[in-house]
Amino acid sequence: MDGWIKLYRKISDNKLWTCEKFTRGQAWIDLLLLANHSYGYFFVRDHKIEVQRGEVGWSENKLAVRWKWSRSKLRNFLKQLEKEQQVKQRKSHSYSIIEIINYEIYQEKEQQDVQQKDNRKTTERQQKNTNKKNKEEIKNEKNIIPPAKNLVIEYCQQRKNNVDVNRWYNFYESKGWMIGKNKMKDWQAAIRTWEDEKDDEFNKAIREAQHG
Repeated sequence: MDGWIKLYRKISDNKLWTCEKFTRGQAWIDLLLLANHSYGYFFVRDHKIEVQRGEVGWSENKLAVRWKWSRSKLRNFLKQLEKEQQVKQRKSHSYSIIEIINYEIYQEKEQQDVQQKDNRKTTERQQKNTNKKNKEEIKNEKNIIPPAKNLVIEYCQQRKNNVDVNRWYNFYESKGWMIGKNKMKDWQAAIRTWEDEKDDEFNKAIREAQHG
């Protein structure tokens, strides 16, 4: 049977989960729930015992009490799992580590979800950075003096101001893109000013040129 169901790890803390003697199937699921999903460790008599992802750092005694089994039944069960190559055991006189073989198979969906989430965040971040970069490029492009004539045409069309772009462009180009004694800083503002004063400004410039 294919497909997945999700089990929240905290189900193993629920009283309904541990109120009765465990079945073998429940004991196997419990091992999967108890296995570390990331690196960890614990101390036994001042000795640091490392527990890797996919390993269960529980003693036989604690598991037997949790499952309400005898120690002999627990040992036989773990030996059977070893024989079927589902677990490996690493034991000493003071601790026991149970490794779930092929642990990642049981976490494949979880890994896919995490990877998809990370990929989605990366894509969104890249898109955000791209949009920010494009906005900055557009902003910088619009602030360049002298402006590209096509930008001036587009701006005038947006404002529907009927400004003669060629006349405006040639006028300020002839003045070195100066407004009075200052370098032009905002050509859009110059367009807006020209909308109201273009005739007077242009004629004044012509008169100055003729009597210069």
